[in-house]
Amino acid sequence: MLRNPQTRTVFFFSLFFLSLTAPRAVFADVVTDWNEMLTMALRVAGGGPGAQQRPAAIVSAAVFDAVNGIDRKYEPYFVKEWAPGGARQEAAAAQAAYTALVNLYPLQKITFDRLLAASLDSIPGSAGNSQSIARGRAWGEAVALAILEWRSHDGFNAVVPPYFGEMTPGVWRSVPDGTLPAVSPERRFMVPFAMTDPAQFRPGPPPALTSLEYAADVNEVKAKGRATGSTRTDEETEIARLWHAFVTADENDMARSYLVPGAELVDTARMFALLNISIADAGIYVVDAKYTYNLWRPYHAIRLADTDGNPATDPDLAWTSLIQPTPNHQEYPSAHSSVVGSGLRVLMNLLGDDHEVVVKSPGYPSFTYTYPSFSAAAEGLQDARVWGGIHFRTACRIGGRDGFALADYIVGNFLMPRKSQGRHD
Repeated sequence: MLRNPQTRTVFFFSLFFLSLTAPRAVFADVVTDWNEMLTMALRVAGGGPGAQQRPAAIVSAAVFDAVNGIDRKYEPYFVKEWAPGGARQEAAAAQAAYTALVNLYPLQKITFDRLLAASLDSIPGSAGNSQSIARGRAWGEAVALAILEWRSHDGFNAVVPPYFGEMTPGVWRSVPDGTLPAVSPERRFMVPFAMTDPAQFRPGPPPALTSLEYAADVNEVKAKGRATGSTRTDEETEIARLWHAFVTADENDMARSYLVPGAELVDTARMFALLNISIADAGIYVVDAKYTYNLWRPYHAIRLADTDGNPATDPDLAWTSLIQPTPNHQEYPSAHSSVVGSGLRVLMNLLGDDHEVVVKSPGYPSFTYTYPSFSAAAEGLQDARVWGGIHFRTACRIGGRDGFALADYIVGNFLMPRKSQGRHD
């Protein structure tokens, strides 16, 4: 593992620029190249899975509005004006991505500078004094700055009192002893990218502690998700670890594998925008739900089962989960099932379900798993959170259900085809 930030930066970007000069097994275009740069930048910046969602949505939205403002094939996302006549799409896409990334990750500017120069040099006519390229760059920069300005007031940096939970049975507390505050309390107040409100997809409450459903949840994860002595197979253990490492950057990598050579820039930009806007909003609504219900994690539910009032559960004071440490936030609903699931649903909506899905991540490079479809991958993800011992089945099922509903809402209402298309309509 690369623990030193400087070493990690050199490693990731050395790989990236080697990939630019090596023969590609598939095509590349400016939108795809900058999406690949986005995923590299997210990994270099580090942070938890939630740290990747907002910047990925900002960059992808900026690239889409920049390209679509010239092509005018779809309804705009945020910037409603059209680009000036003669602006070059490739230049607009590169400059929009560059401007957004430099503002979000200024320490990586040198690397972004290099890709911007390479992107502009690849545009026909770049050797001369191209007015269309200059117009495209000016337009792309203006679009990115407008979106950055909007999101600078979205509540991401709001100061919110820390939440430590309670020692009441059923209420969340940090593992193991309740001394750490829950992460990301401010995200439940963030301005969404597409939802009308952070609570728009808030589910109903989790099962009561005394219910049969709750007992079934506890007993399943108690048997299947424990670190040692589990009923998991070796393959299920590997799947649990792989999905735990799978984050927004990996889902963008996955999306790139489905791109068709020769696709229009605006269609490629639209796919990345819908994907990352859905992922970001899933991250917002799921945090709202977690803080609303404050359900404890399996670690405490199993160890303190004698306090839940349910005769169908029994305590195991030595129980611990396969995945450690347990994510430092509440149980219900499952964020991974919601966030990653929403991205899988976007790809399913755009491409159809009948596609092989290869799950891989640099965060767990020793194992790769293939599913026959997007829906099968989403179900496998939910299983993995139970097998990892960090979620109840109900939290995964509800998270996956509402992540799908959110994705359907976004794909069905945003970046829609225009009834009248063309640059001169």
